[in-house]
Amino acid sequence: MIQEEKTKNPCPSIISKENSKELLARQLGETAQIIDWAMKSVPDERLLEEPPHSTHPNASENVKRYFGSWSAYQILFHLLHYEESAALPNLTLWLEESEQMKRRCGGEKAAYQEALMNKLSLQTLLDRFHLVRKKQVDILNKITEAQWTEKRSNTNWGNVTIEFIITKSIQHTLEHGNKILRNVLFWDSYLRRLNSK
Repeated sequence: MIQEEKTKNPCPSIISKENSKELLARQLGETAQIIDWAMKSVPDERLLEEPPHSTHPNASENVKRYFGSWSAYQILFHLLHYEESAALPNLTLWLEESEQMKRRCGGEKAAYQEALMNKLSLQTLLDRFHLVRKKQVDILNKITEAQWTEKRSNTNWGNVTIEFIITKSIQHTLEHGNKILRNVLFWDSYLRRLNSK
């Protein structure tokens, strides 16, 4: 009788029961590339413009929600602020105390106004976004199998695993990246429809 060799799953997913650590580490890099590409696809003159669809008198509530009220630049800033102030600091809770970062809550509105006042370039924000993602991947590379499934109760989301935090970052990126791409792809066609009503 031939016995099949069983392979051990080094970082099992609580969510999908598969090895998710490597997949999610790749997704941190790949979704950052998608955001980079999407932002560079936004016409320069539209980068700071709030979608007029959200205040157009002929726009339905669905169209207003579809485009949202933030400019592409503000969406990118929001993603960056979340990753720098919540995602990354929470991941460090699994590291040695000397490597842990202080978490910051709130302050996004003031930080955004400061970014506008200082005229932070799109490339500066994108560089920071890639850097914070690299730091998260570096942390994942330090995490042991036991730490991957270990819950910590002192995170912003309560008693969760690292997998949860990374999955939340991917979900957040996809949600807001979708709005950026809607503005790239459908801004003009929807405005034409609204203006023709």
